[in-house]
Amino acid sequence: MSNLRINLDDLLHARTVESERIEFKATWDPRVTGHQVLKTICAFANDLRRHGSGYVILGVAEKDGSADLPPRGLSPEQIDDATRWITGNCHRIVPRYVPRISREEVEGRSILVIWVPASETPPHQAPDGEKGDRKYWVRIDQRTVDAQHAGLLTQLLNQSAIVPWDSRAAEDATLDDLSETLVREHLKASGSALVEEKDARTIYRKMDIVRRINDHEVPRNVGLLFFAREPGRWFPGAKIETSILRTGAGGDVLEEKDFRGGLAEQVRACLAHLRREVIGSAIHKPASGARASRRPSYPEEALREILVNALYHRGYDEGSPHTTLVRITSDRIDIRSTPGPVPGVGREELIRGATPKLVPPRNPRIGELFKETGLAEKRLTGLDKVYQAMERNGSPPPEFYFDEERTFFQATLHAHAWRSAGSAIREAGELRAVGRQQEALEKLEAAWHANYGSVVIAEEFVRQCLALGDLDRAEPVIRMNLHLAAHVERPDVVVPWLEALIADGQGERVQRFLNKYGLRLSAREAVGAAIVARRLGDEDLAARLFNAAGPAILDEPRTLLESAQSKLWLAGEAHREGRADDNRRLLEDARTLLERLLGMDAPRRRHAWAWHELGRVRRWLREPASAVDEAYANAIRLAPDETRFHEERG
Repeated sequence: MSNLRINLDDLLHARTVESERIEFKATWDPRVTGHQVLKTICAFANDLRRHGSGYVILGVAEKDGSADLPPRGLSPEQIDDATRWITGNCHRIVPRYVPRISREEVEGRSILVIWVPASETPPHQAPDGEKGDRKYWVRIDQRTVDAQHAGLLTQLLNQSAIVPWDSRAAEDATLDDLSETLVREHLKASGSALVEEKDARTIYRKMDIVRRINDHEVPRNVGLLFFAREPGRWFPGAKIETSILRTGAGGDVLEEKDFRGGLAEQVRACLAHLRREVIGSAIHKPASGARASRRPSYPEEALREILVNALYHRGYDEGSPHTTLVRITSDRIDIRSTPGPVPGVGREELIRGATPKLVPPRNPRIGELFKETGLAEKRLTGLDKVYQAMERNGSPPPEFYFDEERTFFQATLHAHAWRSAGSAIREAGELRAVGRQQEALEKLEAAWHANYGSVVIAEEFVRQCLALGDLDRAEPVIRMNLHLAAHVERPDVVVPWLEALIADGQGERVQRFLNKYGLRLSAREAVGAAIVARRLGDEDLAARLFNAAGPAILDEPRTLLESAQSKLWLAGEAHREGRADDNRRLLEDARTLLERLLGMDAPRRRHAWAWHELGRVRRWLREPASAVDEAYANAIRLAPDETRFHEERG
């Protein structure tokens, strides 16, 4: 039966264990391989980088730093010889250290997996070959090196004086305080064959979550944190407290919920709660016409990584009684844990793309168990994963902060713009419902100032300004809109504002605005603005705006008709000024637009006007009378009540 607490395939492919914690040996030869293995066991036992453990795998070759599969395998005689030799030579490691050895089968071939948990009595020495001197061996990247030669002996000696807190024995607990059910659930989630073991205490020993004290065994701290039903009995800070602040017309409401149990259980339950209450999602449709996508307010991938990191890197001893706090407001999530980072971790290493220093973590065994279940990333990859997840979601980058005294660490995730926008719009709606119109407008205005890039807030704020007749108050949004890059999605605010100004009798203001800013409008805005200019009777301005809109005029029947009518006006001007070539070109352009409209699905009256304008084009181009009459006849058939059609047909 397997003695491994993790899935063998995950181990061979380094999915849940960093490659630097694995050493592959293609075959077994006690005269060569034996002494190499002994030195690597010593290095993993010394655990300079505080990984928690390491693995030596015999019978599998290495290729480019990974397992070369299928394995070469070992014969039964080699398996027995290697097991006897390693066990018999462990006395040569000083102080003596005995690893966990497990025979495994991969694709019909036998291999030997040697699991080396971090020692409780470091530092260790092992001989450099059959007759070599004993040396302190450590693991650097994927190499086993002499600590003294590498300049790391002082660090090893200093570090060895302190056993990591999560490895220590919980002397006031018993093995009965561990939940066999939680342990087996962990093994099942990890894909470990150890779940088949019948005896619970044998499982605990093979998982290295218990320790012998004198004549009895007790749980390690890490065992209680993951597998006790209520770790808070021993460690007051071992729980997550969430609070959701909801703001409305009736005041602020604080919804609080605690999560207890094993650490992995806390993470899963807290994530499920946040998934229901705050993650949400909305459809995002880019202005470019690209395919719409669904965007959560917070990418769960980033939230999970931040939450796991908080539980992984925090303290649980008597000096850290505070719980892990998760505070949610309308536009952000703050996750705070105590204390702050271990010495050696600086703020510059928390920025995107930075390479963190290889500083030993506070709780290596906690990290191991999180990684084995897939809840945590392999070392040094977590923060970049958070940055990437936020960027893919279109969210602001995460923020990380700790104080000078390192008393706490806080990670902040900012909501996707749609969430903060939705909260502001909902709260403003509640205020309007109770007659507090100005407060609702102020709420939207403040939300817009806090997030200039939010399309929905800008649109809702301008809409409410127009509804209240406060047109000047909307103008800053309009002007800000003009400075957005052409490829950025813009709020639909300019044309509604211009139309409201016309309705308010401010036509001259509209003309001044369009003459000054018309070329800054997006194609979609230029189309709407051109139609507004036609309403003002400024056909020259309308023509310039239609021209600026480019191909955007081809998408909508109304735009095609308005643009064709604008070209007819320009054609008339060219005729009056004696520019015959321009007159004919403009008439042909108008014909093309009208014929395109007539091929589209559009209201009957719009088709009627298209036939009417086409009749005018044919007449001015001196086409046969039958063609002109056909166009007018179609216009009258579609809109018989339009007297103008009858009059012009003659």
